[in-house]
Amino acid sequence: MSNTIFSLSGFDSFGDVAAEDDAVLNYFLATKAVENIEKNSVFMALGRKGTGKTALVRYFTEGAGVGQASKSLNLRGYPWNVHAARMDHGASPIEAYVSSWKYLIAVELASLVLSHRDSWKSLSSKTLTKFLNDNYGGTNPDLSEILRPQRLALSKLSFNPSVMGNALGGIDLERSGKDHRFGLELNALSGSIMSAVVEVAKDTGQNHIKLHFDELDQGMSTLEDDRAHMLIGLVLAAREVRRGSGSGGVEVTPVVYLRTDLWDELQFSDKNKISQTLALNIVWNGDNLLELVEARLQSKLGAGVSWSDVAESDLMRGSQRKWDHILARTFLRPRDVIHFLNIILAEAKKRAVEPTHFTNQDIINSRDEYSQYLKRELDDEIGSHWPQWEEAVQALSTISTITFGRGEFEQEYSRRKSRLNKISDDDALALLYRFSVIGYQRRSGYGGSSWAFQYTDPEAGWDNGASRFKVHPGLKEYAKLREKRGND
Repeated sequence: MSNTIFSLSGFDSFGDVAAEDDAVLNYFLATKAVENIEKNSVFMALGRKGTGKTALVRYFTEGAGVGQASKSLNLRGYPWNVHAARMDHGASPIEAYVSSWKYLIAVELASLVLSHRDSWKSLSSKTLTKFLNDNYGGTNPDLSEILRPQRLALSKLSFNPSVMGNALGGIDLERSGKDHRFGLELNALSGSIMSAVVEVAKDTGQNHIKLHFDELDQGMSTLEDDRAHMLIGLVLAAREVRRGSGSGGVEVTPVVYLRTDLWDELQFSDKNKISQTLALNIVWNGDNLLELVEARLQSKLGAGVSWSDVAESDLMRGSQRKWDHILARTFLRPRDVIHFLNIILAEAKKRAVEPTHFTNQDIINSRDEYSQYLKRELDDEIGSHWPQWEEAVQALSTISTITFGRGEFEQEYSRRKSRLNKISDDDALALLYRFSVIGYQRRSGYGGSSWAFQYTDPEAGWDNGASRFKVHPGLKEYAKLREKRGND
């Protein structure tokens, strides 16, 4: 510890678990994710729930610099049923919603550039303003209303695009399945709007414009085909808009933030190419999570304070450092670390001893409550993919040890498997691994072994032939598991 004595008695919390409720900009770390999005090298940010996607959105929309314009589009409560009716029947199912998303993006960009205080100086602003006023009654339409009109009004004073030499006097958004002109007409209008957007942006010095699509998973219980096709349509539309930007020195990038498990379920031809070159996987490790925690400590206790100033130095059982013990029970997500630390903080304050520091016993006393939290988090993530996953947890609890064999699981799972549960033994283990509920034992070439978990070693992949498994330590208390002596 340093010579200065710090106490946590007046420290209220390490922050809110949900980034939308947290004063995140007070201690946001400029991670590699920020750099990649700023440089326009990616247009997708993928991460598990709690990895900081919404924190990134807030960073860009609340801290935009000179020459930058960013807007967050929160799709919580979005009228997906209305969007489903704006289908392009002339396109393949995978591309059926690309044109509607491109139009929505164009309208949001128009609203964004018109919000600049000097937008009135641009001639193109009059055209955009006329179009938005005619169709939405103002220049800042609600996201949920953009695709709701039955017909879009066009005029020579707003936009007058043409398709195959024929000028469009208006565009009907409600079409029968036999009318295949929808995509052509909507794309022509979107192109006209985008051209005007670029002109206004140039005239007002907005050189970097970003739209951030967040909360795409809200209200989603299952990923049905129409929703999957709409999500794919958004990804493809965002890529097309990004490709077409850069004219006149104006970069336009819609950024799509999506949960990794949803991305894994989407199937389309360019997915792998996007994953490899245009998508960012938000990952954390012990070092940058510690930086995050220390940044929060310093924002409230003063510059220079570190973890060692607030945690006693004695080791946990098994010669494990306190920080490592905490990390081992998380999925290496800010959400988990913050929640665990807030529980430990409450335990430390109960002792009413000054200076208030974290002790081994504070951490031990916090594990039950934290384990309950982690199980609830997994319910939210796994439930939509496997509603009966609790039956697998019950099987693990009955086995009662943190490590187990394939045969033990198959026996206990089959006893608890209900009629509605269609997940086989093998698929159950694969799903538990996919969400890092379990890891499998991996042998090395030197006679040793290690545990492979999806969240720490995603490149390892699932091993169908694995025979030994380990439950994530964070679930040990919830499932009432014990270590297996003399083994593993």
